[in-house]
Amino acid sequence: MKLHIHDQVSRAIELFSHSDMDIIEVVNDKGDIVGRLSTDDIREIVESRNLNQTLEQAIKKPSQELTASKHPHDYQYNEIIESPIFNDIIHSLHDGVFITNGEGVTVKVNQAYERITGLRADQLIGYHMNDIIKAEYISKSASLQVIKEKRPVTLMQKISNGRNIIVSGTPIFSKDQEILYVINSVRDITELLELKHEIEDLQELKNLRQSSKEAYSKSETFPFYTSEKMKDILHVLKRVAKTDAQILLHGETGVGKTMIAKYIHEESPRSEQNFLELNCGALPSNLIEAELFGYEPGAFTGALTKGKKGLLEVADHGTLFLDEIGDLPLELQVKLLKVMEDQAFYPVGSSKLTHINVRIIAASHKNLKKLVESGDFREDLYYRINVVPIHIPPLRHRKKEIIPMAQLFLEEYSSAYGLNRSLRLDALDLLSDYDWPGNIRELKNLMERLVVISPSDEIGREQLPEELLPSRKRTDSKDDDEIVTLKQAVEELERELITKALRTYKTTRKAAEALEVSQSTIVQKMKKWGG
Repeated sequence: MKLHIHDQVSRAIELFSHSDMDIIEVVNDKGDIVGRLSTDDIREIVESRNLNQTLEQAIKKPSQELTASKHPHDYQYNEIIESPIFNDIIHSLHDGVFITNGEGVTVKVNQAYERITGLRADQLIGYHMNDIIKAEYISKSASLQVIKEKRPVTLMQKISNGRNIIVSGTPIFSKDQEILYVINSVRDITELLELKHEIEDLQELKNLRQSSKEAYSKSETFPFYTSEKMKDILHVLKRVAKTDAQILLHGETGVGKTMIAKYIHEESPRSEQNFLELNCGALPSNLIEAELFGYEPGAFTGALTKGKKGLLEVADHGTLFLDEIGDLPLELQVKLLKVMEDQAFYPVGSSKLTHINVRIIAASHKNLKKLVESGDFREDLYYRINVVPIHIPPLRHRKKEIIPMAQLFLEEYSSAYGLNRSLRLDALDLLSDYDWPGNIRELKNLMERLVVISPSDEIGREQLPEELLPSRKRTDSKDDDEIVTLKQAVEELERELITKALRTYKTTRKAAEALEVSQSTIVQKMKKWGG
């Protein structure tokens, strides 16, 4: 529905009264839009009782209003705003620009504003900000607030396309201190957040590269690996690292598989490139796929609008360590095998093949051979990753290394916390005798705890947790002649199991789930033992 520029105002009133429209476009003889008439305009005309004028006389154009400035200084502003060079300047800006006159009528927007908001210039120019708000193009106006308060204003707007933008409005005053224009600069919060994510990704990549270079020096990678078994393993790995042969690391949780994988990387020709790690059991299958292969923009709900590179691509010419590969879903095992064979893959949602040159080191605490037999792990992938199998023995089979490791971790954490801790002989004896079910990870965590909580620089047996003390050991030793009642033995075993579960799972709820008892049972036992 449109009005002609030569129509009478009465015709416009008739149209508005028979429609629910707030704004009607006005065209000339060629059909070009020359202005817009709003209900507010009609209300003003009715109040002025000037109903016989044509729409050409009734339409107020910003350019006509601007020429009514009282001072030459004000007129210069008008000339600047309307000049071609000013247009070129604002259209070259990355941020959006939205300009209104002193009455709140839009006079100019740049191309960046159209890009950010999805609104066209012809939807805005000539319209009062109240009409633009009524049309639900924007949620609120910075210009109107600037005009009302006569000061700069910054606020957040919601645009009809769902985006949130930050608008900063600045008033331009006349010689009479009346507002001639409001210049609004507009920034897209969504773009800012994506830029923030990109910066974080770059920083993370920088940190990963830095950590892969500094975590362990080649000359002193494992000063605590003193057992003959570990020396033999490192000797083999040093030779294999020079090649691209596939290595499968096997061992209990916490034995140091990640440290071994980093050692292989640092001893390889790829040492100057990235070392990245992914725990295949830590994420659901759809997120593992996105992390490994990356994705195109909009590949799935929650994906970044600019997409994301996967670890395989980021690790190009470097090393990717896949820990707990036994937990990798079967459907992704097929894709991983294809990547290892072709050194190429398709990112999620993409039809473009990405070529890479990546060394993949796999590790698992599970028996992959048994998983193959049960159908939970692909046989072809198993043989592909198992070219050089390396079994890392648990810490209880490497007793000679416990004390050197403990001393090293103690020194590291003492230095980190600005302390000077040391272990007494009675504490060292207990550390050496303990079986360390959590292996190196458990030992390292204990050393940090002792450094932090010890009341003195010397750490003795009285600071060690109960599970390391002789009285907490199992009562079935052949060398122990002490006779205990069945009730005592059961209670001792209960206490040991609950203590280990709490140490592993951190909360009473998760510990109860692991032990298949109620949470109240765990809490009651702890109260009974004074825990």
